[in-house]
Amino acid sequence: MPRRFLLLFLLAGLSLLQAQEPANGEPQGEDSNTVWKIANFAIFAAGMGYAIAKFAPSFFNARGADIQKAIQDATGLKLNADLRYSEMDRKMANLSSEVGRLRAEAQVEMEREHARMNAQTREEIAYIQRSLAAEIEALRGEGADKLRLHATHEALALAEARLRARFASSDQKDLVNDFVQLVERGKN
Repeated sequence: MPRRFLLLFLLAGLSLLQAQEPANGEPQGEDSNTVWKIANFAIFAAGMGYAIAKFAPSFFNARGADIQKAIQDATGLKLNADLRYSEMDRKMANLSSEVGRLRAEAQVEMEREHARMNAQTREEIAYIQRSLAAEIEALRGEGADKLRLHATHEALALAEARLRARFASSDQKDLVNDFVQLVERGKN
């Protein structure tokens, strides 16, 4: 390949030499400079061809490798994106069933919570009823005790009033006789 470039540049230089020769065959004053310019150009073209032939393949191979790596990375990313896209499509297709399942789970959870709250409310009502029954029983017992105490006080007051009335109307002798009779009956 470099030889082809070199040959191409030499042919181009020769064609320039032939185009600048005078028609009568006499060299002009600038011909000597022209030959040096063409020789200089040929050397430059040969050096450039050599540099291109030496460094261009490795540059283009490295660039091609970079491009191939980028293509492979992009292919991997595309496959990954396609996989995620298909997964999202699958999830979207199952979305209505998933929503239905979530609703059913929420309904079951709400019913469970409702049953728990009902049971807790029944337990609290039963506790309140037991507490009220115990309190009512305590108040009833306290009321009965107060009633007995009041009845006892009334009975004692009535007995005291009768005894006073009896002492006031009867003689002390009759009382002593009654007492003696009671004591004698107790001995028998």
